[in-house]
Amino acid sequence: MATAAHKYLRLFIAESREGLALLASELVRIEHEPPGGPLWDSIFRRVHSIKGSAATVALPDIVDIAHEAEALIGKLKEQKAKPERREIDLLLESTDALGKLVARAEAEMARQTLLEVSPELVARLKAAVRSIPSEPPLPALIRPPDSPRPVADAAVPRVDVAVVLSRACQAPGARALIVQRKLKALGVLLEMEPQPAQLMQKKGAARINALLASARPLEEIRAAFAGIPEVETVEVRHSPLATRQPQHSIEPALALPSQPLRADGPLSMDDQRPEPTVRVRAQALDELLDQAAEVLHGIARLRDAARKLPEGAAFEAEVDRLRRTARELHGHVMSARLTPFSALTERLPRAVRDLAHKLGKEIDLEVSGADVELDRTVIETLGDPLTHLIRNAVDHGLETPAVRLAAAKSQRGKLTLSARRERDKVYVEIADDGRGLDAARLRKSAVARGDLSLDQAASLSDQAAYELAFLPGLSTRTEATDVSGRGVGLDAVKGAVEALGGKLGIRSTPGKGARFTLELPLSVSMANLLLLQVGGELYGMPLHRVLSTIEYDLSARGGEGFEARSLAVMGQLVRAFSLAKLFGLPSLAPPGPRPFAVLEVDGVTFAVAVDRFVGQEEAVLRPLYPPLDRIKGLAGTTVLGNGRPLLVLDPRGLAELAFAPVRLVAKGAA
Repeated sequence: MATAAHKYLRLFIAESREGLALLASELVRIEHEPPGGPLWDSIFRRVHSIKGSAATVALPDIVDIAHEAEALIGKLKEQKAKPERREIDLLLESTDALGKLVARAEAEMARQTLLEVSPELVARLKAAVRSIPSEPPLPALIRPPDSPRPVADAAVPRVDVAVVLSRACQAPGARALIVQRKLKALGVLLEMEPQPAQLMQKKGAARINALLASARPLEEIRAAFAGIPEVETVEVRHSPLATRQPQHSIEPALALPSQPLRADGPLSMDDQRPEPTVRVRAQALDELLDQAAEVLHGIARLRDAARKLPEGAAFEAEVDRLRRTARELHGHVMSARLTPFSALTERLPRAVRDLAHKLGKEIDLEVSGADVELDRTVIETLGDPLTHLIRNAVDHGLETPAVRLAAAKSQRGKLTLSARRERDKVYVEIADDGRGLDAARLRKSAVARGDLSLDQAASLSDQAAYELAFLPGLSTRTEATDVSGRGVGLDAVKGAVEALGGKLGIRSTPGKGARFTLELPLSVSMANLLLLQVGGELYGMPLHRVLSTIEYDLSARGGEGFEARSLAVMGQLVRAFSLAKLFGLPSLAPPGPRPFAVLEVDGVTFAVAVDRFVGQEEAVLRPLYPPLDRIKGLAGTTVLGNGRPLLVLDPRGLAELAFAPVRLVAKGAA
């Protein structure tokens, strides 16, 4: 497939990727549903839209596959039985092929390479269409009484054509005029309702019904409308009236309403005026966010300078007003970056279906909360961890049909993925009704690997034992598979979630299933920081990791070492470390009581000593770049109101530095 540069190609690629992701998800859902209904209509429209858009940007190979897939979907819609698995497999294979062609079209924009599509897939689609018998045609077009017809040979086949324009169509009259010209070019146009003139003052969806006398094949007639923008569906069938009465005869018929109709009733004004949207490059939003952050930093510096002026009170008030406006601007940019959770969930039904078939299992995936929105950075980072948790549930958690029946369960396993928003947090849960985690085997594996002693393992509660699954490399399986390895991944999942400022929890009931809960921030660019000083340097500590702050006199314990024996915090003894010693800095704290920040990471509570606490600050975080990103204990940077750069600490990295000689395990292991 070779294409020249086209001004709409980039838009086509973006829209097609989104449409194909939704198409794959919907194809999985219809496998267990009878044909017909809104879901089938949606699938038909998606394929048709991709075909029409590909024709507009001159991508004939995509048009060929989409055209045959559309024909197969149309035939399946006519059937009274559920589609067979091989037919859904073929449509999913076509979806994959379309995705590859779209990706190659994007690469071609830069490299101008020649692409070829396998004719074998098109031939298989055509064969599948031919193998399905046709159903009775559509009812005859309803025509107003006393309306004369153009003269046509009675021997010429009559064809009913229905063209549905999209709700986003801004000029249905112009589109109807194009449809009318196409029809006249294909044969003799006997009837058309509504006429283009009736749609000239309207906007939104419209259904155009036409009766055409034409000897051309139905597929050729349908293909003639492929390149018309804003056409959602085209239905072409032989009319049941094989012959017609003379030109001036009158047949009783019901009059069509003057308003365009939809399947679910008349259009309202709100339906005809969808909310306008604009596609924006992700990089442009990132740059805009950076500029908004710079404005906030600049205003903070102005505010700091205003405090030093003799008559700066009025000036400071104006700066505060400007600061509020800038914060609103930053919030709007952050809102524009929000991406629905469906961006992750759309591809999961296909992955679960394929994996279940591979493992000989029957699994139903239920998704809720797909419209919950998170920052784009969170969505991008969450993709791999979420996929791993889903694969882990399918492979490790859910049983085969025979095992489930023996355990008095339903033959089909249930996997649930849900998302909900609570204030500034989003909670994502992955739950299954499988075998659950085995606490005894987890303890045994941890002891065999040297993570725990026998006494430590015996003292663990079942809940604490479940959290051993997050230890690097720990697994209860004796053999690795190409689906799930020897436990490699759950520790990475936990690390990725915590790198976003979130938490990962696990609950399980033997024989009834397991549930993983991800607590995530809406955005990772803003954070409340506890400012602290160590060795003359200022650092920021994420407040959501700080359990409390206390003062403790180390001199009473015989001086300050790298590790204090213990501190009494909230009724328990926790290990304490000097942050200055961890960083290799001199401590400038005066003798006497020292301030400590009490932190919690991976269920382990510990304390770090600092020289002094400076205050709190809400800051815009920036990522670290090489080589600073390799330094353990650092999470990012920010700029204070006075223009001073600040390093933000990573509590998890601090825990790894502090407990380097000791393996970090769940609470209760020590």
